[in-house]
Amino acid sequence: MLRILSIDGGGVRGIIPVIWLTHLERRSGQRTADLFDLIVGTSVGGMIALALACPRDGGAPYSAADLRHLDLGSVKKIFPRHTAARPKAAPGTAAYSAAPLQEFLHKVMGHTKLSEAYRPVGVVTCDLVHTQALHFAGGGLDQSQLGDADMAVAARATASLPRFFPPVTFTDPGGQARELVDGGLAADDPALVAYTLGRSLAGADDGVLLVSLGTGTSQTSSGLLLSSEQTSSTADVQGMERDFSMVYEGPGQLVRESLRQLLGEDYVRIQTSLLPGTHHASDDASPKNILGLLATAEKMVLETSSELERLAELLQGR
Repeated sequence: MLRILSIDGGGVRGIIPVIWLTHLERRSGQRTADLFDLIVGTSVGGMIALALACPRDGGAPYSAADLRHLDLGSVKKIFPRHTAARPKAAPGTAAYSAAPLQEFLHKVMGHTKLSEAYRPVGVVTCDLVHTQALHFAGGGLDQSQLGDADMAVAARATASLPRFFPPVTFTDPGGQARELVDGGLAADDPALVAYTLGRSLAGADDGVLLVSLGTGTSQTSSGLLLSSEQTSSTADVQGMERDFSMVYEGPGQLVRESLRQLLGEDYVRIQTSLLPGTHHASDDASPKNILGLLATAEKMVLETSSELERLAELLQGR
């Protein structure tokens, strides 16, 4: 049976699946990359997927526990918040500099190529120039049209959320110039992409176990790219928020229902609601919100404890 891990996007909320995976590692006694045959992600989930598949000195990849203990100060540098509101940016410009994010990714992944990945890995991105949803692939997967890029470049591309970060200027092996941005614009939940990529790998004909990790949901936020500051002056845009929410969340709901019908109990969706007072905003790296996210992650572990035990036992037999 082919074992696939899929990780959603969510900015700073990425700490939630990382903590859940540390508990899976403790119960199984193995690194995440040794529990799964393929790891796929979008946005922060893509960054996590690439780090989990990135070989370090001696060839061993990062564990989820390693990622958990990376300096949280880096998050504050990536998403500096000098007021309670998101930093205001001029229309058409990014709210944050890409330099801290790029520095962090280079520190974690260096110049490691996708082809050098310890485990098959894929991440979703979008090309604004050609209005295309694309993916980077490595570690034994067939290369996509984006070729054998540095893992750090792929990580920055999958996580460059418009209005937060500038696009990643990228030239593919065919000479096409592209402007790559966050994969969440096409697939915030990349589980169907993960399943499709997995079908090309050995073992898929014997069945697929797909574990899909969310980054927390909120009843008061749809996860839209527009903030209240951006919409407060435009009543018409505020009135369209419900429609935007359906466009943004509907595809993921259909993907999850389709995978449930396709895989049955071999599709495992792990998700939780954020604790009260914890913000859904992808860039809220305030100390209070980080504490709320950490507590939410532990809540998700408790809620899925029996599933964790079952998966730890099942995945050890890979």
